[in-house]
Amino acid sequence: MLERTNETIVAVSSAPGRGAVGIVRLSGPCALSIARKIVRTCTATPISAVPGATRLSGDVVIDDDLRLPASIYLFRAPHSYTREDIVEIQTIGSPPALEMLLGRAQAAGAVLAEAGEFTARAFFNGAMDLTKAEAVAGLIRAQSDTQLRAARRLMDGRLARQTVDLRDELAECLALVEADIDFSEEPIEFITPRALRDRIGSVTNKLKESLRTSQSVERFEQLPHVLLLGRPNAGKSSLMNRLSETRRAICEAAAGTTRDILTASIRIGRGEALLMDSAGVDQSPDDIIAQARALTLSAAERVDLVCVVIDLTDRKLDALAATVRSLDVPTTLVVANKCDLLGATDAARNVERLEALRLGPVHTTSATEGTGIENLRDAIADALGRIERTTSQDVVLLSDRQRRAIDAACVALQRAGKLSENATEMIDCADLVAFELREALDELASVTGDVSTEDLLSHVFANFCIGK
Repeated sequence: MLERTNETIVAVSSAPGRGAVGIVRLSGPCALSIARKIVRTCTATPISAVPGATRLSGDVVIDDDLRLPASIYLFRAPHSYTREDIVEIQTIGSPPALEMLLGRAQAAGAVLAEAGEFTARAFFNGAMDLTKAEAVAGLIRAQSDTQLRAARRLMDGRLARQTVDLRDELAECLALVEADIDFSEEPIEFITPRALRDRIGSVTNKLKESLRTSQSVERFEQLPHVLLLGRPNAGKSSLMNRLSETRRAICEAAAGTTRDILTASIRIGRGEALLMDSAGVDQSPDDIIAQARALTLSAAERVDLVCVVIDLTDRKLDALAATVRSLDVPTTLVVANKCDLLGATDAARNVERLEALRLGPVHTTSATEGTGIENLRDAIADALGRIERTTSQDVVLLSDRQRRAIDAACVALQRAGKLSENATEMIDCADLVAFELREALDELASVTGDVSTEDLLSHVFANFCIGK
C-alpha cells in the first residue's frame, strides 16, 4: 500500500451482493484517462476536460456487444476524498457486471485496491489524521445507532486537537532543554529543573485525566447487551424466541430448563442488540442451580440493560425486588409476562403492584401470544438510546491503540520528571530528559499518525473493507 501511491487503484465500493446500483471507484493520477477508455458519456466534451464535482450520464463499455447504463461522478484533486482524481461509476448492481467492469479498469491500467486503501490515501495526502481514519472504519462497521454516533464523535477531531495542544507544550519544553545543551558553556539557564517538572507534570496530569474520563471506542463497537432476568418459569425463554424470531431457547414448563446464558441478536429500532437468556433466580439449594444463579447475577452487573421478567400470574410479584435492588444494574425495565392468562381487571391490578415496586417502567406482554412484543422491542430501543444520550457528548473516545500510546507518553514524562529531581541545574540531566521528552512526543504523535510505522498503518487500515 505504501509503495504504490503513484498508481491508480480501483475497487467495488458498494455493499457485497446484488443491488439496484453498484459502485466502482477509481482513485489516482490516471483515474480520468482510465475512465475515458471504459465509459462513453452523453457529452462531446472529453472526460479530461470536464471540471470536478460533475455528474455525467453515459454507458459502461464492457465489450463490443455489452454496454451498461451508468452515471459517472468526477472529483478532481485536491477536492476529493483521497485528494487525488477520483472517478465513481454507478451502474446496475449485478456482481458479474461489476466484476467485468473491474476487469476492464485493470486492463486499462488500474490495480485492485487493498482493504482501506482509499482512506489510507486520504491519510497519506493529509485529508485526515489517523484518529479520523479509525473513525471511518467505525462508521463502516457500525451496526446500531449507538455505534454510528460513537464513530461520528471520534471524527469530530477533539482528540486530535487535545493531543496537538499537549504536544506543542512538550515541544516547547524540549526546545528549552536542548537550548541548555547547545549553550552549556554560556551562563544561561533556559529552564530550571523545578520549572520543567511543573510543566511536564501539568501535561502528565492532563493526559491521565483524559485517560480517566475517556470512554473506550471498543465498548461502543460491541452490540449493546440486554439480559432477561427472572424467576423460573417467568417466560424468559419464550420472550427470547419471540424477540429474536428464532427457536434459540428451549421452552418447557419444568423449572430450571435454562442453566447457561444463551444469546441471540434481536432487531431494535434501526439497529441490533444482543439478548441474553439466563437461568431463573430463586433460592433453590441445588448446587448446579445455585451456580447458574450466581452466573446470572454476575452477568446482570455487566450488561447495558436488564429486563426483569415477572410472571403476572405469580402471587409473589415482589420476590425479585430485593435482588434487583442489590445489584449494580445500570438500567432496568419490567416485563409483565403472561398477561393472556389473566382477565383485564386482575392484570391491571397486578401491573399497578409492579409499578409500585419502582424497579423500572412496566411493559405488559404475552410471549406465547405475541402480545406487546413490538412495544417491548421499542421500549428496549428507547432505554438503550437514553443510556447512550446520558453519556456526556464532551467525553473523548479512545481506541485501545490510542490509550496505550497516551499511557506510554505518561510513563516517559514521569521518567523525565524523576531524572530532574536530583539535578541542581538543567544541564546536569538535560541529555536524558531530552530523550524521554522525545519519546513522549513520538507516542503522542502516533495517536494522530504524525509519526507512524508501516506496521501501525497496516493494522489500522486492515480493519476496512475493500473499496473504502
